Amino acid sequence: MASKSYFLLLITIISCQQLLLIQAESETKVEVQNEAVKIDENKPLNDFQDRCASTKCRDGETCVLNKDGDAECGCIPQCEDPKDERLMVCTKANHTYTSDCEFFQMQCWCRKKDERCTRPEAVTDVIDYFGRCQNIGVCTEFELDVFPKRMNIWLGEILDALFVRKDLDTKYAVLVDEARKMKLSNTEKWWRNAVLWEFCELDQTHDNAVNNEELARFVRSLKVLEHCIQPFLDHCDTDNDNKISSEEWGTCLGLDKDDMAFLKTFCSH
Repeated sequence: MASKSYFLLLITIISCQQLLLIQAESETKVEVQNEAVKIDENKPLNDFQDRCASTKCRDGETCVLNKDGDAECGCIPQCEDPKDERLMVCTKANHTYTSDCEFFQMQCWCRKKDERCTRPEAVTDVIDYFGRCQNIGVCTEFELDVFPKRMNIWLGEILDALFVRKDLDTKYAVLVDEARKMKLSNTEKWWRNAVLWEFCELDQTHDNAVNNEELARFVRSLKVLEHCIQPFLDHCDTDNDNKISSEEWGTCLGLDKDDMAFLKTFCSH
């Protein structure tokens, strides 16, 4: 039977996916509203998209056309309330927002000196973790020592669960099939393939290293449930270069040299 920690972890990952969907829907609605307001009958319907195509906006902003018809970035006018505490965010300044959209919107208002800015410190603030702000316990030496084993088991169960839900990239099918056989045969490191999978998922730049930006959502999603996640990752970064190489990841989670060699080639595709 899966542990309670596993179900909480899985719920958190699902919540992050829901959050991305909410953001996408919100951005789509904003874009449609802008088109309706800014495009006149003498211009082609795709004029708004054409003008905004080369305009890159920050989080919390969306492309709009100013009075001269030029594209510029404006603050998102409205964020949907997800009505789910798991989708709230807590910032480093210990302030809770109903969603990351609301946080980035506040940052935008404050950057632009908008009268709706009620927290000027938001400009330099950053999201710490998903969930309402709360007291995060200190990771003890014993907890840090046993954390890798617990993380390996979680990853193994999550990989299998995502496969069952058909929510996994097909390129990982061979890893899941092998992992299931290893688990059935009581192989000691049946979770090995899940450790390989997670690194590949985190390494979005395919450079055999995971930087702080790539780790950010992973840490934010888990920090409330597992207060040792950040100390553990800091511990893995043995050369203190603010990124975790495939070798450091493998060493931290108990992979052997052959596994780490496979990791380099598999994740680079």
